[in-house]
Amino acid sequence: MMERFFYPRSVAVVGASPDRRKGGNAIFCNLKISLSAGLYPINPRYGEIEGIGCLPSVSDLPDAVDLVIAFIPAPSIPALIDECGRKGIRRVMIQSAGFAETGEAGRLLQERCKAVAKAYGIRLWGPNCMGVINGYTRFVASFMRPFIWEHNLKAGGVSVIVQSGMLAAGFLMQVISQGCFGLSKACSIGNRSDVNESDILEYLRDDQSTKVVGLYLESIADIPRFRKAVKTLGKPIVLLKGGISPFGAKAALSHTASLAEDAAVAEGFFRQLGIERAYDIMQLTDFLKALNGGNYYKKAGKGVAVVTFSGAAGIVTADHISRAGLELARLGSETTEAISNIFPQWMRPDNPVDIWPSLEQHPRSLTYSVILKALLEDLSVDAVFLHVFADPDPDGEYDLFLDSIGRVEKPVVGWMIGDATYFRGLKEKMEEKGILVYDEIGRGVEVLRLLMDGLCEKR
Repeated sequence: MMERFFYPRSVAVVGASPDRRKGGNAIFCNLKISLSAGLYPINPRYGEIEGIGCLPSVSDLPDAVDLVIAFIPAPSIPALIDECGRKGIRRVMIQSAGFAETGEAGRLLQERCKAVAKAYGIRLWGPNCMGVINGYTRFVASFMRPFIWEHNLKAGGVSVIVQSGMLAAGFLMQVISQGCFGLSKACSIGNRSDVNESDILEYLRDDQSTKVVGLYLESIADIPRFRKAVKTLGKPIVLLKGGISPFGAKAALSHTASLAEDAAVAEGFFRQLGIERAYDIMQLTDFLKALNGGNYYKKAGKGVAVVTFSGAAGIVTADHISRAGLELARLGSETTEAISNIFPQWMRPDNPVDIWPSLEQHPRSLTYSVILKALLEDLSVDAVFLHVFADPDPDGEYDLFLDSIGRVEKPVVGWMIGDATYFRGLKEKMEEKGILVYDEIGRGVEVLRLLMDGLCEKR
């Protein structure tokens, strides 16, 4: 039943519009790009929309379609669902707002919709949602304008389930435009009158293209079912939970009609299930990108080696490492001996490893290569946090260093500072080698902690 929400062969858009300013037009234009046939605009006011003949009602469809998308006023939805049921249609996605999130009258209207759908065996998606995206087929059932995704959407291993409309739109716009990671499925479920996060998690369990799942939820629709869905998913989950404060919980009630759970109880529940928590959009993006990176690390110890060009930056990093529940690794004698060979006699290597004295005597490529090799071979070092200074690098020293790196068996994360002109190019080169790079030390350390936790072993 869920499959045709993501892979429909035919779709009808009720509320399609020729007006480029309206969501009904955006939804239809998106579908026109991804569907070569089986697309029907429905609106009694128009003869055609975007060059396709317009039908006055669902009853006028030649056959039952796989999916109906509704973008019409909320009071009209129950009658539409009834019409879909009589036509033999079994999936309806309601992107309109004006239901339980608006108060008691809206809640009763939403319950009416659910009751009518249940009588016909119809699955309802929404209401008050942004829709769905399939990164592999480029099926986009959303009011996001086509220019946002048409040229930049790329397929990948991340699926997201978001209990919101505009947050999903903004988050996906950022991910797509910045190329953070490729998408498998993106699902905005809104008020969850029927289809909820557990339905989608159960579907994603067998979805071979999904490697990691990101969630934004304000509450859990069905806790026992959610627990089972998470346990059987077999893939890492990162959760951004809204409504964990009294003010946030109140806002959640008026946003998607969600009654937020007790924050402390919820925290323990998610920890028990092995769900990784994120606390803002940037962290959610960072964690999903890291877990989708293709590097698999087994859970090990807590020892981190820091390579820095600045004593102060090393100290700040050590503080973040401690705050993250990690430790500075005690370097072995063979490691300090190997590093000492490129250090002046007056300085003995320690952790953090301050490379500045070596840089005054040796090329940057040699310094980084020798130190990283020694640290990765040290059994007491479980991960490496690498500081990099972005500059013109006229001799291509960073390229020489990166070319010397083979397969990295331990997590290595980078922090970059310096001339922003050179950030993107160097960052891309490092990430091609599996070294994720951040412009804030705290962000990088949190990602390092995530990789050291062995969450990738679920994949």
